[in-house]
Amino acid sequence: MAASGRSTSIRKAKVPLSCYLCKGPDIKWKCDDCDVHMCNSCKVTVHKGLPSTQDNDVVSKQDINKTSPGSQEVTSVVIASVCNSYTTSLPAVYTLLCSNDDLIYFHYNTITSDDYQFVKGKLLKSSIKILQTFEKQIFDFAIMKDGEILLKEFGSNTIQLLLLSGEVKTVLDTYPMRPLAIHVNKDNEVIVGVKEQGPPFPVQDFSERQVILFGSDYKRKVTLEFDKEGNKLFSYANRIRTDSRNVVYVIDRVDNANHGRIVAVDINGCLKFTYDGPKDLETFQPEGITITPSDNIVVADYYNKALHVINSKGDFLGLQFIFKDLDINYPSSLCFDTEGHLLIGCCRGENEEFGKIHVVKILDSLM
Repeated sequence: MAASGRSTSIRKAKVPLSCYLCKGPDIKWKCDDCDVHMCNSCKVTVHKGLPSTQDNDVVSKQDINKTSPGSQEVTSVVIASVCNSYTTSLPAVYTLLCSNDDLIYFHYNTITSDDYQFVKGKLLKSSIKILQTFEKQIFDFAIMKDGEILLKEFGSNTIQLLLLSGEVKTVLDTYPMRPLAIHVNKDNEVIVGVKEQGPPFPVQDFSERQVILFGSDYKRKVTLEFDKEGNKLFSYANRIRTDSRNVVYVIDRVDNANHGRIVAVDINGCLKFTYDGPKDLETFQPEGITITPSDNIVVADYYNKALHVINSKGDFLGLQFIFKDLDINYPSSLCFDTEGHLLIGCCRGENEEFGKIHVVKILDSLM
């Protein structure tokens, strides 16, 4: 099965850049936080010497050309090709992760029946080899660096660790808060979304909605809850991912209908952006999220059967309606394998019994 669909682009006029500080033409750097371009001399002698810029993100001109919306095409094609498609034995693939040894982990759950399962397997040429299954009602899970699995079960105030031996032990108890999404960043730190006990919506003034960073020793390090104006950053942290700079990206549900947005916040609690889809989309239901090697964000939009791509500043880079183009139905989870292929976990479509996993190659410009 090959990719189809037409590529469209929107180009912005290019304006010659000069150094913001000395007005010279030899641009080498850009500070993402100050939003200024500068030459090599001003970066070293002026910008670096300001106390307020010590922790700012300064990127090279080469990276500017890759990520600047002034030089980036906005495209309606995200997937370059479909490499393979697999039918699972579950009605849906709600969370999908790939480990460094190319084992895959995925799960299905429902609170309306006893039909749920957590699966460990490996993708072969023509099938999924099931290595292990667990009858656990999982809300979310994450992979530690050593291959052990963090699990958060429905209705529980604890987070458990599935050891390589098969033993399960509790490593975190967030009571009186209820844990939601969990994630492990590149430094093996554990990030957990939490809320107060009780129904998720509506979010009240007294509601506590947080994202907490724990060290690899499971001791609390940082709590993210409010922006600089005192507004709540999150409503309901449904999924969490981080990029190479440990910026936190949260799929934030905003109501019981699974409408949502992407909230990006740095580890200091500074809100970088929110993304709730292009203006011409009436409904945005983000379910899956993953980060490319160049720190672009890929989002699975369940309702529109689409993939969105934005960069680390929140600029819109691409949108593809993958059901219309490629017959990829109801995307609900995303991850990359070690070879750079995007894996898309999907719910079953109309007249289908099982969910699927699609292995695709996305455009190099978006990677």
